Amino acid sequence: MRARNVRLPALLSACARRVIAGLLLVTGAMPARTAIAATYYSPPEATGDWRSLIRANGAPTEAEKRAVADETSPHASSVERWDVHEETLIASGSYANPFQDIDVTAIFTHEASGARLTVDGFYDGGNTWRIRFMPTQLGTWRRMTKSNDRDLDGKMGSIECVSPAKSYLHGPLKAKGGHFVRADGTPRFLISTRLSCQFALPSVFPRLIAVLKESRINRVLFMMPGVDSTKDPVHTQKNLFAAGPDYTRYNVEAFRAIDDFINTLRKADILASPYFYYDPRREVMWKMTPEQDRAYIRYAMARIGAFSNVMPILGNEIELKTTNYKDKAYDLKSHAWANEMGAFLKSKAVFGQPVSVHNPCWHEIAVNPSHFTLLKEWPFAGWTDFILKQAQVGCIGAASAMDDSVPQPQATAYNERSYARHNQALIALRKFGQPVINEEPAYDMGSKSAYASQTPETIRRTFWTAATAGAYAVWGSKATYVTGDPLPQMRGSATPQYLRVHHDVMVTMPYAEMEPHNECVTPANVMLDGEAWRTNFALAKPCEAYL
Repeated sequence: MRARNVRLPALLSACARRVIAGLLLVTGAMPARTAIAATYYSPPEATGDWRSLIRANGAPTEAEKRAVADETSPHASSVERWDVHEETLIASGSYANPFQDIDVTAIFTHEASGARLTVDGFYDGGNTWRIRFMPTQLGTWRRMTKSNDRDLDGKMGSIECVSPAKSYLHGPLKAKGGHFVRADGTPRFLISTRLSCQFALPSVFPRLIAVLKESRINRVLFMMPGVDSTKDPVHTQKNLFAAGPDYTRYNVEAFRAIDDFINTLRKADILASPYFYYDPRREVMWKMTPEQDRAYIRYAMARIGAFSNVMPILGNEIELKTTNYKDKAYDLKSHAWANEMGAFLKSKAVFGQPVSVHNPCWHEIAVNPSHFTLLKEWPFAGWTDFILKQAQVGCIGAASAMDDSVPQPQATAYNERSYARHNQALIALRKFGQPVINEEPAYDMGSKSAYASQTPETIRRTFWTAATAGAYAVWGSKATYVTGDPLPQMRGSATPQYLRVHHDVMVTMPYAEMEPHNECVTPANVMLDGEAWRTNFALAKPCEAYL
């Protein structure tokens, strides 16, 4: 459906304007009127220039009359459950900083149940504000806007939520035990990869989506700000903000690209995990004040929070908020900050999408606590829905022990000890009662550097030792940091074939009902440095299914 915004003639009574307000409501007597138009979300370039329909003076044209009829018809006002409903508001005033100066929210009330959802609006350039909403229940939803701009305040309307017909509309992901299920009850076994192509040309995405689907990759994580400035000086942390950087103003074009990337994944039934904070060199984002942090989180969630495929992540290597890689010890004030901002992020996930944070950050020096101490802990359980860890398998194998007194080694070893420790570490994290994902087991780049030391064969074993722990792993690759077309790097790896097999085996089993049961199989131990390390692992639903 294409959005058409029209100006209703001034002679219409206030009562008549309210009747028309199902999806279109225009009020005020000033020449520059405030308009609200509603539509399903589509990329900005596909919506056309609706302003051409607004006449400066005089009676409406026949085209405008037809547009009013279309927009207020029962068909136009219906929105499929879990789809994105977008409303556009046009203000007549001008502001020094529209990101800061104007607040817009909309309260959506479900007529039958009385359920209420409050959604933040966001500034989208020019005189335009938008509100995005995802109806979570069938039936009529009524809307009222609130704003400190009188032109944007008190706008009423309604939508009719109907049963989903699009194949990708299953509702937000929910954590259920150690696994995930969508709102309609369908399970989801995660096969994840990390990409950085959210700012790439749209022509890249169709071929990319085809490869992701073929490989059974159904979750893409990406750093919302971009990549490290040494990898791409343009698509980096400063890209999200005005020059300076000015943390009170956002790069609308960059955010539109992020919107479209997430929406493209959504329509392919692929989950999107945008990381809000990524600043490995601590150059930009970690310098924001708490007020700027909240404003940024609020703005981003107002834009992406109505996409049902979103799994928002507060930040990458969250200890970097207060700790440098070369500091002598961790400064864990970062955890207090993460709990404060994470709870705020959770409050903005108004449609129930699961949220989390990634830790611990790399640290070759810190002990008591060490990297391994933080690997075993999860101090964020009060607001997270699932656990994300950086457990680089090669480092785990090279460490003399996974103790408080042992720093994370720079060397790597991929051996029986590596995979046995990996399996046991993920099993131990299940005590927190949330799904566990090893978000960074090291990247499949075949490098001597620990963070990039995996190969297709070691990735295969990493995924299986995660699965038999009732957990998940992630594939990072040479394509991870490509800000343009990642396909040439992805196609050069055998790993996607392994991921496809891994997924297809797991979904043939009642994996969500299976638990780690290593005691069910002969360990087939291998001795390393005088210690025995098992090479066989088991996942089971006793008396019914074994892996």
